Formats: sequence, structure tokens, C-alpha cells
Amino acid sequence: MFDASFWVAIAFFLFVLLLVFKKVPQIVLGQIDNKINELKNKINEAEELKSNSEKLLSEAKSKLEKSDEENSNILAKAQKISDDEISASLEKMKISLENKEKAAQNKIEQAKNDAINQVKKLATKVALETVEKVLTENLDGKKQEEINLSKVKQSIEKLKNIN
Repeated sequence: MFDASFWVAIAFFLFVLLLVFKKVPQIVLGQIDNKINELKNKINEAEELKSNSEKLLSEAKSKLEKSDEENSNILAKAQKISDDEISASLEKMKISLENKEKAAQNKIEQAKNDAINQVKKLATKVALETVEKVLTENLDGKKQEEINLSKVKQSIEKLKNIN
């Protein structure tokens, strides 16, 4: 009368009734709904993170552009300051060289004047010695006394001391 397939069908039917009675499909559906809600929350959270990341990225790009502008401004200012310092240093160096050149010219002029004075002294000395020699050799005793050679010698000595 009842074969094995009948009992399998009844067992299956009882199993399904038991599942419905214990609310297993609702529990499974609730778990699936929970998983779906959990996934939706994670997707929403990921979208929020993405929008925050994009916002932070745009802020970072904006800061980077500002820093690039600041860097170029700073470099321009530094270049200008450097050029000004170089110009000032060159001007100081030029003034210093002019002063040194003037000092060297003054030293040269002084050395020239000293050399001229020494030549004058030497020429005067030679001329005086020559006059003295000519007077002593060419004049006889009386004339020498008349001229008073000693006075001439004193004059010669004074001239020597002057120069």
C-alpha cells in the first residue's frame, strides 16, 4: 500500500510544515535582509569615504597649487634680493678699486716727487762740489783769501743741509 516514495513525500511535507511552523523561512529571509542592509550600509559608507577622499584630494591639490605659487613668489623674491646684493657688492667693489687706484696713484706721485727731490739734491751737491773744486784749483792764495773761501765753504755746507 504505501511505498517508499510515499513516505519520502510525507516526510518532505512534514519537514516543510515544520520549517514553516518554526518560521525558518522568515528567519532566513530576515538574515538575508540583514545581510542586504549590512551591504547597503557598507556601500553607503564606502560612498561617503569616496566623497570625503575626493574632497580631501581637491583640497590637497588646491594647497599644492598655492604652495607652488608661494614657492615661485619666494624664488622670485630671493632672485631679486640676490641680484640687489650682487649689484651692491659690485658697486662697493668698484668704489674700493677706485679708492685703491687713487691711493696707488698718490703713492706713485709721492715716489716721483721723492725721486725728483733726490735728483735735485744730488745735482746741487755735484754742482757745489764742482764750484768748490774749480775755485780751489784755479785761484791763487791771495784771491782765495779775498773771496774768503771759508765763507764759501760755509755757504756750500748750508746749501747741502738745506737740500
